[in-house]
Amino acid sequence: MKKKVVMVCMMMTSICGLYAQNVTLAPEMGISAVQRYGWGQEWRPSAKIGVSVDFNLTNHFGIESGLFYTFRGYSISNGGTYSNEKFTWTENVSQTRHFLQIPVLAQFRWTLNKNTKMFFGVGPYVAFCLKNRFDSNPYYMNGAYPGKYEQYYDGFMYGEDAMGNSNLFLYEEARNFDWGVSSNIGIETNHWYAKLQYDLSLGKEGKNDVIGANYHTLTLSVGYKFGL
Repeated sequence: MKKKVVMVCMMMTSICGLYAQNVTLAPEMGISAVQRYGWGQEWRPSAKIGVSVDFNLTNHFGIESGLFYTFRGYSISNGGTYSNEKFTWTENVSQTRHFLQIPVLAQFRWTLNKNTKMFFGVGPYVAFCLKNRFDSNPYYMNGAYPGKYEQYYDGFMYGEDAMGNSNLFLYEEARNFDWGVSSNIGIETNHWYAKLQYDLSLGKEGKNDVIGANYHTLTLSVGYKFGL
């Protein structure tokens, strides 16, 4: 799946580069709200910054791509009560992942007046993780705090809850590749634009995950277009 998504994005960008009537480049920055589906307790703030590239095929249609840095993650407080042979504790975890993201969106434009256009875009994206930070802060309800030689090799305690569910899934090594779909809507006037964007992460975050809705991201961003 990873190779197919990357190949489709590369082919779409290459074809549009050949047939574009003109190309615009736009530095862009925005603020985001992120939520991990099924995990975490609330939306988390984030940021998005990078360069957008528009391949304008006609006056009303083009392909939007670019390169962006963003981060997303989740926090779980009191995320379950686990126990093993020696200890019982409540799990508190937090993960933050930093990505480079490349979108390839079909963009549709409508002229509102001489200087103002409205646009809508939709399409896939691919992303590559640059850094992953994971923190665990367990609260022990019985048993002494485990010593150096009583913990597992990676420093985390593993156990099961009253229903027999393990907390191992929290500590799976995260994959470095992500993909999903994006859509945006915005207004452009005198080369400035503002847009509201929604990203849906579909890639597997851990090796035992399945393809499906992971992170929901809403971003409000602004940029300025330069013709090439």
